[in-house]
Amino acid sequence: MYWKNGELFEGTYLDGEDPTQVPMVYEVFRVHRQRCLFLIEHLERLFRSIELLGYKKPYTLQEVNDYLNELLNCEPDRIGNIKIRLSWWPEPVLEIGYIPHRYPTRQEATEGVNVSTLHAVRNTPNIKLWNAALRERTNRELKEKNVFEVLLVNESGMITEGGRSNLFFVRHNELFTAPVETVLPGITRETVISLAQQLEIILHEKHLPESKIATVDEMFTSGTSAGICPIRAVNGIILPANRPITNRLREAYEKIVEQQLGPNSYGW
Repeated sequence: MYWKNGELFEGTYLDGEDPTQVPMVYEVFRVHRQRCLFLIEHLERLFRSIELLGYKKPYTLQEVNDYLNELLNCEPDRIGNIKIRLSWWPEPVLEIGYIPHRYPTRQEATEGVNVSTLHAVRNTPNIKLWNAALRERTNRELKEKNVFEVLLVNESGMITEGGRSNLFFVRHNELFTAPVETVLPGITRETVISLAQQLEIILHEKHLPESKIATVDEMFTSGTSAGICPIRAVNGIILPANRPITNRLREAYEKIVEQQLGPNSYGW
């Protein structure tokens, strides 16, 4: 089922279709039997995106939360990802529904995933704004290269973020991630930064040149579906298998997930 402008509908949430010609802000978050991961943070970012676009808020945060609960109550045992999207046609249309998801397998979470790079940038990185052209390019790259994620490279040859995630890398036991003004300020990204501070891991906001991939000691993505996901190889370049910093952060992060969603939320 899915929710749209005050009504519940049977069927799949718009079959995954998103508007291409109108402005649309959105959020995606994990749900495990009516328990939502970082829900308030996602709703607050949705409303910040509306403000940054200069649009009037058609609903309050509490109203959106209530509408979400209407949907959750229909399928209390469901596990997956929910998308909340608000588009203007020009009148606002609010929709909430489950979408297809891809969580890392136990093996991928342990051994790491393969990723590739794509020379592309977000025009408005600080706003969770739907970009149909970019999503089409990243989806094509994922399929053609058979990789878990695509890393975006800007015109200066710097890796900024993933198509659906933020990126972290480690050099000499110090953690690096792209400056926040150049990427989407991910909810999981902020959690990783907070955990790094708690664990006394030195953090720098600095880009990684694509030409320097082979020089890093560890690399991982952070995002809604995958959480903290170690990277095994980039463009076929195999990274070291020993990941002490990644493992420390991932262990701390999974404790937060378990507190909010309960045990075994990945279904392993």
